[in-house]
Amino acid sequence: MRTSRRISSLRRLERGLTAVNHGIVLITMVVVLVFLFGEAVDRYLLKTSFNAHEQIAKIGLVWLVFAGTAAAYARRENLRIDLFRKHLSPAALRRREALFEIATLLVCALVNVKAWSVLEVAGFQQILGTPFTNVVPYSAIVLGTAAIALSCVVRLIVGPATEEDPR
Repeated sequence: MRTSRRISSLRRLERGLTAVNHGIVLITMVVVLVFLFGEAVDRYLLKTSFNAHEQIAKIGLVWLVFAGTAAAYARRENLRIDLFRKHLSPAALRRREALFEIATLLVCALVNVKAWSVLEVAGFQQILGTPFTNVVPYSAIVLGTAAIALSCVVRLIVGPATEEDPR
């Protein structure tokens, strides 16, 4: 009974984090659109130059990539080429899925650990034309890989989903 509560708590946490990532994706898409449009208006209609438009759009794109990747991975909507699926038995398929999740978890852990030292240095690097430092875009790497790692942990504990039951 206790294990099923923990599993459902992990699934709720993963769903909540996925919802947050979807929100980030939506917000960053709007931010990128607004600032790229603002840059075009600024450059071609007003004939002025304001660096912040492009810089904020770049920050939004970085967040869009990492939050979107984490959300897609959690929902199993990431692109995957699978040449061996039809040749594997169900037991071999489960083992392969578990190995894939472990490998993904290890890569996320490695990226996350290395990203912390990058964040330390990025705190001293100002993004021109904005009040932000490079911590803002680089923190997307840490949060995105942490969300993917959580999805891996949930899948390893709960087990791989079947094609009929993706969740």
